[in-house]
Amino acid sequence: MMTMEAMPLSPEEMWALQFLDRHSGDWYCTRCWADAMRTAVRPLYRLSVLMGTDQALLAGYEAKADGPCKVHEAKGPRAGGVRGTRCVRSLGKVAVPRNDGAAKEVGR
Repeated sequence: MMTMEAMPLSPEEMWALQFLDRHSGDWYCTRCWADAMRTAVRPLYRLSVLMGTDQALLAGYEAKADGPCKVHEAKGPRAGGVRGTRCVRSLGKVAVPRNDGAAKEVGR
């Protein structure tokens, strides 16, 4: 049986990561991310869970629970306080492990 982490990414999930790369540094809750991509939330939620791992951070992606959302913050103070249940972003760079165990950041 394959675990969630062992399953390959779908074409839709790859497209979702490309969207985040084009909007590097901006936080999106899963609902606003799906709305911006005009797709369903459910597949992106699975991806947002994977993005909370160390492997995803090394690849240049980050996720957190109850984080900020660019779309909600743009709507002003009333909506700006709304927090998404899962929020994701592209860091715009990847961490490349070095031989000494540290990592250096490189741009995409």
